[in-house]
Amino acid sequence: MLKCAEMAARLLALTVFLPVAGVVFWFALVYTVHQGAMAVPDLRGSTVEQARAVVHDLGMEIEIEDPGVFSASIRPGAVAVQRPHSGFQVKVGATVTVRLSLGNERVAVPDIRGESLQSALRGLEGLNLPIGARIGVDGHAGPDQVIATGPPMATEVPPGTEIDLLVNMTPHEELWVMPSLMSRNVGLIRRFCGAHGLRLGQVHEVSYPGLASGMVLRQYPPAGSPLSRSDIISVWVSR
Repeated sequence: MLKCAEMAARLLALTVFLPVAGVVFWFALVYTVHQGAMAVPDLRGSTVEQARAVVHDLGMEIEIEDPGVFSASIRPGAVAVQRPHSGFQVKVGATVTVRLSLGNERVAVPDIRGESLQSALRGLEGLNLPIGARIGVDGHAGPDQVIATGPPMATEVPPGTEIDLLVNMTPHEELWVMPSLMSRNVGLIRRFCGAHGLRLGQVHEVSYPGLASGMVLRQYPPAGSPLSRSDIISVWVSR
């Protein structure tokens, strides 16, 4: 009976000792790990000087990492991102790395002057700049070419800003005054058109007794009319 009682007492003591020893060991481990540790402060929104003063008082160092980051909520030049994050436990002398805010993201309106409308659309969409109003004019550039933008090219704007386009619809044409071709020989007319890049269309022959063959009797456009390189000149000549 005595031996059984001693064994029961020993088992009871062991049952009590093991949990207590585990708790003591755990607290000792935690104390050892965290001895000299402290929480990283929240530096977001602070200026560099303010952040440097805070970490210096805690025995830490600060390192500024480039490039900065765009942030709509943090003013430019203030701390926007930090590593380690606030609340993380570190030892005295640890370094906190920060990146500064660049403010709202900005993008420059590209120089698309002279580009076709489709090319300009692809370039702007690639920069997240949707197209706003499209204003068409005539005779200021090549066909379907961008002349100007609003806001002007090279202006820095936030992504998503609508860009208005001024687009030339029909090309600029050089104009002349249609000369009189009357009573001139059709051969001379052919050479004149060839030398000036003009288009001579069909030559209509008309019977006209008493007049030498190949002389111009009628013309279109009439003398004094505006004339471009795209116009077709028609003449009626004697046969």
